[in-house]
Amino acid sequence: KIEDLYQEPPQSSKAHDLIWLFFCFIGIMASFVCYGLLLEYTTSGGRKLHELSFLFVTSGLYTLTAAAGRYVRGEAHTTIPPSRFAILGLTSMGSTFTSVRSLRYVIYPIQVLAKSCKPVPVMLMGTLMGKRYDLRKYINVVMIVSGVALFMGGGDNSKGGKDDDEKSTSSQMIGILLLFISLCFDGGTGAYEDKLMSVHSVQPFDLMYNIQLGKTILAGVSLLVLNQLHIFVQMCQEMGFLLIALGLSGAMGQVFIFVTIAKFGALTCSIIGLARKITTLLASIYFYGHHLNGIQVSGLVISVTAMVMNFMGKSKKGGHGHGNHEQQTKEEESEEIRKILADYHDEEEDDDGDVELAGAQK
Repeated sequence: KIEDLYQEPPQSSKAHDLIWLFFCFIGIMASFVCYGLLLEYTTSGGRKLHELSFLFVTSGLYTLTAAAGRYVRGEAHTTIPPSRFAILGLTSMGSTFTSVRSLRYVIYPIQVLAKSCKPVPVMLMGTLMGKRYDLRKYINVVMIVSGVALFMGGGDNSKGGKDDDEKSTSSQMIGILLLFISLCFDGGTGAYEDKLMSVHSVQPFDLMYNIQLGKTILAGVSLLVLNQLHIFVQMCQEMGFLLIALGLSGAMGQVFIFVTIAKFGALTCSIIGLARKITTLLASIYFYGHHLNGIQVSGLVISVTAMVMNFMGKSKKGGHGHGNHEQQTKEEESEEIRKILADYHDEEEDDDGDVELAGAQK
């Protein structure tokens, strides 16, 4: 009967949804917060993470996870030529390499905040090409950049450990430059990905599989060509468990993201992602003893406020929450999942489900 369509869902169904939502929330928070804390541990206290070794191990684990997801969902293989995925793998690898490398020069909270400036190169290139954005977006970008600048320039950004050297202004600038290059690689990856998607069809885990496989192969070849296999072996001996833990926590986070979007929509995933990013910042400051003065706290508050404003703007624009998730077509849902899974490079980013920005790159 038609009347049945307007009846409230049974109580057992609501309880079941709440259990799943709690499960997804804990999964995303635990996976990515652990990832962030582990990543900071491997790059602090005098430890230096070898980027190619990190890429080879973690991308290999992501590839296996994506292959399993592709098999479980029965996704058809894409018709995109491998050479195109090689380009995506190269730009994605460049983003991860420079982002992780920046942690030799800046503390982890700066990386988290700076990666929130992802709209900057995208909007810069768009403006140069004649594209116009809403005033809200310009205000949001100015707030994020101002907050990061205050956080960086407000005081001592050493990592707090006894073996850590104080991060000088020059080294911070090197770190910020590397982060900006990482953001540019992100923008290039998204733009080229959109170009391919306008011609070819590809499923979420299939895209993730091919990109991560390309990164794994490129990292392995780089280790051979640059004669750094001995460094890889040394890294495995010293940090083998940590590398595997980083790969598994990141991969599990992607699985939880997929389940969250599939069951509750991208808006719910964005809410959890925003909470995760703020929790990661607070956990890093607490566990690694980053002492902040008043100026830095102000910068942090401004940056977090900008993140919240960005999220509120996306939700008002018509994000897909659980309430209207049923109105979403399968193609749109697949597009959102594909964007978020493929946009994942080195934890930040964009696991928070920045669907609006992905759409703006088209």
